[in-house]
Amino acid sequence: MISKLGRYWSTGITVTYSPLAERIHGEPYGGWHAKLDYMDDGFADNDPETGQVSTEGTLQTRYPVRNAKIRSGLSIAVDTLLADAKRLGIEFIAVGADSEPWLYYQGDGKDAEHPPPDGWRETLAAEAARIGFRSYATPAA
Repeated sequence: MISKLGRYWSTGITVTYSPLAERIHGEPYGGWHAKLDYMDDGFADNDPETGQVSTEGTLQTRYPVRNAKIRSGLSIAVDTLLADAKRLGIEFIAVGADSEPWLYYQGDGKDAEHPPPDGWRETLAAEAARIGFRSYATPAA
């Protein structure tokens, strides 16, 4: 059940890069996955008697998104999640001293199963600036 405030929220979007996401004419092309975790405003205040039970979920691209002719796969994946989050009423909020939500990389770029591409910090910083988020190489406001 959505909390008494009636909203879902997320602190940002997490992306990963898949270097062999798709093959076109035998050549491998990479692609981007994007996901966000969201939750309601409930926090240790479940009340089963009244049906007030906190919920959470995940919204993600199903397949890696490769670059299109005029846009990057990263931008397409991120914009898709932003649009779907808006339709579902998921708000992006900042936690702590940061003033914007974050664009993260899976495992902060240290996950051996999801290695980031070269220049990933700068790529994410540019994408984060485009959408009004922060990222690893983004200076604090």
